[in-house]
Amino acid sequence: MKITYKANIVTKEKVLTDSFVTAENGVITYIGKTAPKDSETVDYSGKNILPGFIDIHCHASALNMTTDDPEEVAGYHLSHGTTSMLLTFYRDVPHEKLLKCLDKVKALVGKTNVIGAHLEGPILNANFGTGSGNKQELPDKSKYSKYIESGVVKQWTSSPEVDGVPEMIKDIAAAGIVPAIGHSKASYVQVKSAYNAGAKLTTHIFDATGTTHDESTMAGTEDISFDEACMLMPDMYYEVICDQKWVHVKKEKLALLIKTVGLDRVIAITDSFLSDGNMDSDINVFTAPDGHDSLSGSKLTMDKVALNLFNAGYSLPDISKLTALNAATLLKLSDRGEITVGKKADLVLFDDKMKFIKVL
Repeated sequence: MKITYKANIVTKEKVLTDSFVTAENGVITYIGKTAPKDSETVDYSGKNILPGFIDIHCHASALNMTTDDPEEVAGYHLSHGTTSMLLTFYRDVPHEKLLKCLDKVKALVGKTNVIGAHLEGPILNANFGTGSGNKQELPDKSKYSKYIESGVVKQWTSSPEVDGVPEMIKDIAAAGIVPAIGHSKASYVQVKSAYNAGAKLTTHIFDATGTTHDESTMAGTEDISFDEACMLMPDMYYEVICDQKWVHVKKEKLALLIKTVGLDRVIAITDSFLSDGNMDSDINVFTAPDGHDSLSGSKLTMDKVALNLFNAGYSLPDISKLTALNAATLLKLSDRGEITVGKKADLVLFDDKMKFIKVL
C-alpha cells in the first residue's frame, strides 16, 4: 500500500512546512515539496508529523503492569504514539516469574510495537528507588545468564557500587545488551569502573540517586555525585523523565544536562507505573511507611512527554531526537527513529499545539 501525507514534516534538522511524505509497505519512500503523482494524498495541512516514539523505560499502562498483561501495556502506549518500546521489569519480580515474563515478551516481538525487555534490576542499591525494606541482592551468574539467554533483553540496569556488578556488566555488554547504571550513589571511581566494563546509559538521571561522601572533604565543599560522575563519561546516554511540572527532573537540570553532554545523548522516557489514582497529575506519589510522600514513576505516555517538552520551549526537531532518534541510536535500531527515506514509516500526527491526534 502506498499513501502520501501533506503536513509539516519534522526531521532531525528542521521542519519542512507544507511538505509531503510517502509511505509504501511500511517504509518511507519520498519526502518533498510536491506531491508524487502516483500516490493518494491525505491533506493534514497545518499539522505536524513526527517520527513514532521509542520508549525504552515503561512498566505499565493505566490498568496493567508489564508482569500482568504485557500485550495490553504495549497496545495502550501504541495508542499514544509509542511505535517501539521496551517492556520494563523492576527488581521485585521473582526469578522464575521473570523468566516467564521474558517468554511473553518474546512472543510479542515482531507482532506488536514491543522490541524487547528492559531489566531494571534486580541488582540495585537497596536504598534507592521505589519500595521499602528491599533486600540487597548480589549478582548470581546462574540466574542472570538465563536472562541473557532469553534473547529479548535489550537494556539492563544495575548499581555500580554493588559487589560483582562490573563483572556482570562485562557479560551483559558481551551479549549485545545495553548495560545501564542507576539507583545508585556510586563514586566517580565506581562509575568509571562500570563505564570501562561497558555501561552505556544512565537510568533516569537525577532520580533515585545520591552521593558517596569522602571523609576527607572539607566543610563547605561538595563531593561529586553519581549523576555528575555519569555526566563525565564519554559517549554515555541519559534517560530523563519529563513530567508536566518537572518534578522528577527540574527543567533547568535538563538544560544543564543537555549543555554538558549534548542533546544527542539524552533520551526522554515515561517510566510509567500503575496509577496512584490522582488523574490531575502525570506523576505517581505514594505515602511511604514512615509517612513521607514518595515518587513511584509516572502516569506518562510519550505523547504527553512530547507535549511537556514543547511547552518547555524545545523545538520540534529537538523533540524528535529526544523521543525517538536518540533511543534508536543507542539501541542500534538503524531502520527507525527519524523521518528520512528508507526508514520505517512509523509516523505520528500532532496539531499545531502538540496535541496528539493519531498514529498514521
